Amino acid sequence: MRDRYDPATRAMADFCQQALHAWHNRQFSVEQNGESALLARLRPFRPTTLIDVGANIGDWSVAACQALPDATVHAFEISEQTARDLVRCIAPYPDRVVINTVGLGEADGEVAFYMTPENNTAASTVRAALRVAVEQQGLSEVREIRARIITGDAYLRQAGIERVDVLKIDVEGAEFSVLRGFAEAFERRAIDLVQFEYGAINLSTRDFLADFYHFFEERGFAIGKLYPEGVAFKTYEIGDEDFIGPNYIACRADRQDIIEALRCPVLRVAGR
Repeated sequence: MRDRYDPATRAMADFCQQALHAWHNRQFSVEQNGESALLARLRPFRPTTLIDVGANIGDWSVAACQALPDATVHAFEISEQTARDLVRCIAPYPDRVVINTVGLGEADGEVAFYMTPENNTAASTVRAALRVAVEQQGLSEVREIRARIITGDAYLRQAGIERVDVLKIDVEGAEFSVLRGFAEAFERRAIDLVQFEYGAINLSTRDFLADFYHFFEERGFAIGKLYPEGVAFKTYEIGDEDFIGPNYIACRADRQDIIEALRCPVLRVAGR
C-alpha cells in the first residue's frame, strides 16, 4: 500500500472489494441470492397467500409459483409498461398470480412515479432513489408519470384476504410507505414474514437499516439478512449499516418454527 496509485495495487483493491461484496451477497438474481432457496424452505409450511409488491417482470412471482404449489401470488406493478411484460412472464401460471397494475403505499390516491425506458428495474415513487439507480447504471433519461396507489390494508379488505404468509417488497426506496399501508394487518398480526430491500438507495431516502429494525421489533418480528444458505437472524449492530444489501427478512418472533427452518449462522469476519 505504499503506492495506492500503482496499477497492481489498484487491481488488488478492486478484486478485494468485489470479493467482499460477493461474500456479503450483493447479488440480485433470485436464483443466486437466496430468494428462491428461501421460498423452497417455506414449502413445508404450505403458505397460501403471497404478496409481491414491485413485481417488475415477475421473477420472484414465478419462483414462488414453482416452489410453493399451494400459493396464490398477488403481484403489484405500478408501471403499465412493465406490467405487460409481467403478464407474459407469468403466463404458465394464469390461475396462480393475480396482477394489479397499481402501486401500494400509505394512502389511497395518485402519486408521481419516476422511471427510465432504458431499464425497467430503475423505477420508483421516490425521485431521489431513482437518481441513485440512474447514476449507478449510467442511465440518461428519467420520465415522470402519474400513477395510482392504494394501501395494503385496503387491498386485503377488497380481496377478502385474512392472512398474508409472505409480503415481499421491492420498491426502490418506498418501502416504509408500503409498510405503513399495512398498519391494520400488522396490528392484528396478520403478516407472518416480510422480505424487504436495503442498500445504497437508503442513503438518499435516509431510511436506514436501524429504522427497519426499529419498525419490525416494535411489532414483534425477528430480523436477519438473506443469504443462499438461509437467514442470519441477529440483533442490530452499527456495523451492519453497510448499504450493501440486497435483501432482509423479518419474521414474526413467535413463529420460531419458521425462524429455525430459515436460520443460518451469522456471517462474521475472522477474529471478530
